[in-house]
Amino acid sequence: MAPRQAVLCLAGDDGDRLIQLAAVLAVGSRALWPSSAGPAWQRLPEEARDRVVLVDDWTGPQIAFDAVLHHGSRDELLQVLRKVAARPGPIVGVTALEVGDMAIPLERLVVERSLSINTAAAGGNASLMTMG
Repeated sequence: MAPRQAVLCLAGDDGDRLIQLAAVLAVGSRALWPSSAGPAWQRLPEEARDRVVLVDDWTGPQIAFDAVLHHGSRDELLQVLRKVAARPGPIVGVTALEVGDMAIPLERLVVERSLSINTAAAGGNASLMTMG
């Protein structure tokens, strides 16, 4: 497992924003916060501030993220989904959470990596490759 490079964190209040940040830091990723969250960012310990990037306009194509956490209403979520879907590039998953929801699925913030070594090509035991 490897952390996603950047997770866009969208929340209406600092409590939800801090829950999101805890999840992002737990997997070793980096958080993107809207610049409107600057006062909350200022109150973070320096080590946490180093893992958060404030962005003026997250909808811009120059802002890169590969996952979104959203705490908010259904109407806000629909707006976020439209904006994320309109962005160029790969599909980005949005995790929708209700206000105050602390159960962030950490598996959405990591990517699975697998490595397969073909031992048959090097004269190894080919039957190992067929085990299921």
